[in-house]
Amino acid sequence: MTKSWVYLLCAMAVCVCTACTPALNWREVRFDAGDVVVLMPCKPDQAVRNILLQSGQDALPASLQLQGCEASDLQFTFGQIALPAGVLPDVMLNAWQQASLTPLSVRTQDALTQPWALAGAVSAPQAVRSRVKTAALQVEFGWFMHGNKLYQVAMYGAAKTKSFDETADVYFSGIKLQ
Repeated sequence: MTKSWVYLLCAMAVCVCTACTPALNWREVRFDAGDVVVLMPCKPDQAVRNILLQSGQDALPASLQLQGCEASDLQFTFGQIALPAGVLPDVMLNAWQQASLTPLSVRTQDALTQPWALAGAVSAPQAVRSRVKTAALQVEFGWFMHGNKLYQVAMYGAAKTKSFDETADVYFSGIKLQ
C-alpha cells in the first residue's frame, strides 16, 4: 500500500471517529451516596456554599451543594439543599425558586410553571418545572423534594438554541429517585 493510501485511510478513520463522537456524553451523577441520580451530558464541577434564601422578611440559611457543567453551548446544574430544622419544605422551595429567578429579572408568577410528575418525589411540596425565556436566554428549572432534601435541576441556553427542548427532555427524563 502506498503512503498516500495510508494517509487517506487514516484521514477517513479520523473523520468517521469524530462524526460518531456525541456532542453530549451523558453520564450518571449523584451527591455522595445519595439516592437521586441525574444524567448530565458532561463531567460536572462541584461546589458547596452556605447561602441565605429570602422568604418575606426572613433569611433562611442553607448549605447548597451544586454540580454543573457546560456542553454544546448549554449549561446544566444539579443542586441539593438539606432542609434546615424548623423550616417548612414549601417555604424553602419557594425561596429557592425566587432566588433562582431573580437574577433573570423574572418573578415567580411570571415563569411558565407546571406540576411535574416525578416518580418518587415527595408530594408536598409538589414537584414543578418552570420555563423562562428572555430576549437572550432560555432556562428550564425543576424543583422537587426527596427524603429531607430539596433539589433543583436546571438547563440554560441562548434564546435561539434550536436543540434546547429536545436536550431538556433528555436531561429531565434522566432523573431517577431511588
